[in-house]
Amino acid sequence: SSIKSTSLIIGLSLFGASLLAQTTTVSPYSRFGLGESYPLSNARFMGMGQASLAMNDGLNINFASPASYHQLSLTTFDVGFEYSLIQQEQSNPPLSINNSRSGMRNISVGVPIYDWWGSALSIQPYSFKGYDIRTSRTLSSDPSVEINDQFVGEGGLNRIIWGNSFLAAKGLSFGVNASYIFGSLRESQIVNFSDFTFVDTRSDRESLISGLTYDFGARYEYPLNENHYLATAISLNNGSRLSSRETAFQYTIDGIRARDTLVGGSEIEGEYQLASDFKAGISIGKKNENALQAAWAVNADFTQYRGSEFSAPTAGNQLTDAYSINVGGMLTPRYTFKSLERGTNLFNNIEYRLGGFYEKLPFELASNELYNYGITFGLGIPVRQRSLAPGEQKVNTVNLGLVAGRRGSLENNLIRENYLSIFLSVTFNDRWFIDYKYR
Repeated sequence: SSIKSTSLIIGLSLFGASLLAQTTTVSPYSRFGLGESYPLSNARFMGMGQASLAMNDGLNINFASPASYHQLSLTTFDVGFEYSLIQQEQSNPPLSINNSRSGMRNISVGVPIYDWWGSALSIQPYSFKGYDIRTSRTLSSDPSVEINDQFVGEGGLNRIIWGNSFLAAKGLSFGVNASYIFGSLRESQIVNFSDFTFVDTRSDRESLISGLTYDFGARYEYPLNENHYLATAISLNNGSRLSSRETAFQYTIDGIRARDTLVGGSEIEGEYQLASDFKAGISIGKKNENALQAAWAVNADFTQYRGSEFSAPTAGNQLTDAYSINVGGMLTPRYTFKSLERGTNLFNNIEYRLGGFYEKLPFELASNELYNYGITFGLGIPVRQRSLAPGEQKVNTVNLGLVAGRRGSLENNLIRENYLSIFLSVTFNDRWFIDYKYR
């Protein structure tokens, strides 16, 4: 029957997203695909606009660049967290809701096995789903009957990443990330009639999803002179299939209580076809051996996402092609300016970061293309080490990243989200396997 949409209300109060349990979000846009994708990044790179694909870095694990792990100078452990404030707005009817989400976002370890081989392991979110969308319409055969629809989704997918990169020739490296994706997504649809002669219904579906996906990468670094470099890198994911086992229920309801089961416990096994993506990045910067990473760097990344390749077992294709542009950089005053080389002032040793991003989202609503854009800031605060043994080398850093962005649109009665995300991580670097000699 023909319908007329008269309102859209978001009732979202989800809080406490957890990496290893019920990972959730608070966005109506997470209804599409497998939910809201989580960036393959950490607090350090978030502060640089997530532009990190070609960057030179010996102290941080860069999972966005599969060909980067051999650069690690020390064994590295990183644990990261996020806290986000989200304001959701609608123009008709006028609506403004404040929400938040928080949780652990990654546990990672990277090891420089040889000078030509590095390996890293991590567990982190892959996607979040969390929404409560309500619409109203009228029955086409009887406009006096109002129908209220409610769409609810929750859950999330996590991924375990094992990455390896190899130095094939001077300046040239190749690498691969193997990711195991797993988790569950739950979605419900409730239909309520204002006329009690009609029966209200509810449909529930839970999907258990798992599978492997691979990212392949290459990186080339060209020395401009003794200290400066120019690097380029690419990454490719050619799309993978995730297996799915879906359990569906459909029943009539009386208020919130189930009455009669219409469809009970039917199981459907199928596959999700993931979209492919291609990334390219460039970085220019100055090396500093004492810092084991760049003294300063400017980075730019471009991502092409083939959302039209995505398909779900029951819903078909929900996504469209998309792209993102990320730019950012960092600077540590002590290692950048010769006059500050011997300075011990904390502010001279802090790494300062700045960046921005512009992204076309992989879905359209009411013939509107939707975008996500913002600016980022970050700090890397070193933690001073005391009483190190001969030959021992440790570098510990507290990383802070701030992202201020806007997503969506107010046009055609859509939702616009303004958000401020705070990312915090602690990175521990240590040299393993030291042979101590005593006389």
